[in-house]
Amino acid sequence: VACKPKLMEKLSDVICDENQRWWGAEMGIETGSAELAKKIMPAKAKPFKVEEWPEIVVQGAGILKDNNVIPACTLITGLPQETDDDVVKTIELMDELKDFPSLIVPLFFVPMGKLKEKEWFKKEQLTETREELLITCLRHDMRWVKRISEIYFSRSISHQLIKPLYYLFIKLVEWQGNKKGVL
Repeated sequence: VACKPKLMEKLSDVICDENQRWWGAEMGIETGSAELAKKIMPAKAKPFKVEEWPEIVVQGAGILKDNNVIPACTLITGLPQETDDDVVKTIELMDELKDFPSLIVPLFFVPMGKLKEKEWFKKEQLTETREELLITCLRHDMRWVKRISEIYFSRSISHQLIKPLYYLFIKLVEWQGNKKGVL
């Protein structure tokens, strides 16, 4: 996205009209730590430098927002060699992304690709810092899910029929989050 912003603009021109005001895409954030990105995904930032990874993510999020894209973003915690400092950098990146409409889904590390020989993430590895990251993502998502759903459910009568059930689900998540003191 950051490499070809004009392509995103052209795609938006093709996809969006008076009936389709936004579109979705997946954005793999993975980590907010340039150091960890350098270790586990050195080519992902190409043609940019992997040391610029957090800035590339923020720039990409801005381009997506400017082109009416609401991304479903993923990040991974529990990666091999991940330190608490790496997790803190990911939390800091989430703060930089707070004004971009998106849903951010944290995932636990699953061994595959060049990391397929590594250990799966285990519950015992869920540190306080990693819990803070999960809570940060939940807060971000709860902030945006209502706004995104307003856009989505305004599209048709059938969407209007589903809307109350969706809002009930959001309320249940909020209730549980408040009950646990994380929202």
